[in-house]
Amino acid sequence: MRDIYPDFYREFKCIANRCEDSCCKDWDIDVDSETEKFYNTVNNPLGDKIRSLTYTDEYGERVFKSNNGRCPFWNDDMLCDIYIGLGEEHLSRTCANFPRVKIDFGDFRENILSFACPEAARFMLKSDRTSYADFGGDYELESSEYDEDNMSFLLKARNRSVGLLTNADEPFAYRLADCLEFNAQVQSLLDEKEPSPLADGNADGTTAFIFDMHKRFEIMSDTWKQALDDTAERADELKISGDFERDFEKFALYYIYRYYLEAVNSNDVMYSVKRIVCAYFVTGKMDALFAEQGYPLSRMRVLQRYSKEVEHSYDNTEALGAEFDKDRRFEAENLIALLENEVR
Repeated sequence: MRDIYPDFYREFKCIANRCEDSCCKDWDIDVDSETEKFYNTVNNPLGDKIRSLTYTDEYGERVFKSNNGRCPFWNDDMLCDIYIGLGEEHLSRTCANFPRVKIDFGDFRENILSFACPEAARFMLKSDRTSYADFGGDYELESSEYDEDNMSFLLKARNRSVGLLTNADEPFAYRLADCLEFNAQVQSLLDEKEPSPLADGNADGTTAFIFDMHKRFEIMSDTWKQALDDTAERADELKISGDFERDFEKFALYYIYRYYLEAVNSNDVMYSVKRIVCAYFVTGKMDALFAEQGYPLSRMRVLQRYSKEVEHSYDNTEALGAEFDKDRRFEAENLIALLENEVR
């Protein structure tokens, strides 16, 4: 198997208690079976505590019981008692791996970092398309896990999508519109239909429905909830800045490389692109509001927190897909019209 990495991947190191939004809070911490077997052999007070605070959640996963949204082993010094007491090698896989993400396609495995980690987000905001130079190159496709022709087609479509999103000659809203239009044609081919031009979209100039959807999501942070509410109130008057768009391009590249090839199984390329459109409006408008306020939350933190609140929530991503399927305002032509209105 060939492993592919962005050029910043190996530079990443967890900054532990210097992190401004630790992965040790807000989330349930999964405990894999092998790690739990080891914990069951630890005969000391720490082992007793681990066993007493491990339970099966509503999804059937073994997790640590949180303490007011914190991992119970994240101590007052914002360090991990398990790491200190048992060593890094005995962290659960979730803790040992995050924010590293392995996307395994049998013949090849693409390795990236998650934007939900502030330190990883900083690396990605300093990157550009060349950081992913090894992605989508000469892959040898021989896996029985997917159709080789389909994967080859999707790799080429992803490369074209990346080209559209990094076209510096256009405002980013137009690039996203071009990416939507292109992938609507890709979707037709995946559905074994003849591609045809999109109809003119209908957009009433308001992004309210996108914000309303996000306000219905499961929200972990009161700070994020307040920021979302405040931005939603003024969303249609706030203008997304060109400076923000230069950073958002990095976020969009992350999303494309992280999710686009899932279509080899789902047969749906539009899902990943529509998610980028939603993130663009929510984070871009929030950034415009915070620019007026002297950035109470930095741009990096806005993008990082969106990833943590939306992308990394199973319930929220399921809700996104459901809305895309049932609400016609999320159809490609209507999102294109909304993006074009943003530039006018």
